[in-house]
Amino acid sequence: MELFCSLFYQEVQHTSALGASLRIVPSLVVGFVLQLTTGLLVHRGNPYVLVLTALILSAGSPLLMALISAQWPYWYAAFPAQLLEPLSCDILYTIGLLAVSESFPPETQALAGAVFNTVAQFGGSLGLTVMAVVAAAVTNNKGDPRKGQEQNLLIGYRASFWTAFACMGLACLIGAFGLRRMGKVGLKKD
Repeated sequence: MELFCSLFYQEVQHTSALGASLRIVPSLVVGFVLQLTTGLLVHRGNPYVLVLTALILSAGSPLLMALISAQWPYWYAAFPAQLLEPLSCDILYTIGLLAVSESFPPETQALAGAVFNTVAQFGGSLGLTVMAVVAAAVTNNKGDPRKGQEQNLLIGYRASFWTAFACMGLACLIGAFGLRRMGKVGLKKD
C-alpha cells in the first residue's frame, strides 16, 4: 500500500517526492505505536478478536484508495487510508511471531522466528508483485490514448487497490475461520 499510495501521490496528483513522503508519515507513526503497544498488551486480551478487528479495519485502507478521486484533498480519503494501512500488518506480525515462537521449544525458537520472518517477507514481496502486475496490465489494456497519462495510471492504481481489498477480504475470512481456536499469546512461562 505504501508504494502504490506514494505512486498515486506523485504520478496522479503531481506531488513532489517530499510531499508524498510526508503523506505517508501517518502510517509510519501508527505502525510504530502499534508495534510498541501490541507487544506489551497482547497477553491481556483475546488475540483472535484483535487480529480480526485489525484485518477488518485495515481492509478499509485499500477500499478508500480504490474509491479516491484525484481531485480530492488529502484529508478526504488518503489520510484515513494511511491511518488504517498499518493495522493488520503490524498487529498480525507481532502476534504471529509470538505464536510461532511459543509453539517451539526454547532451543529452536530463534529459528522458528527467522523462518516466520522469511515467510512474511516473501508474502510482502508476492503481494507487491501481484499489485504491480495488476496495475501495469490494467493501465496498458484499459488505458485510453485520448485520456491523459494520469487518468490511465489512476485506472491501473485503482485496480491494484481493488486487488489489495480483495486480498484483505480473503485474509479476513481465513483469519475468522482459521484462528478461531487461537489461545493467548505472549504469556510468560516459568
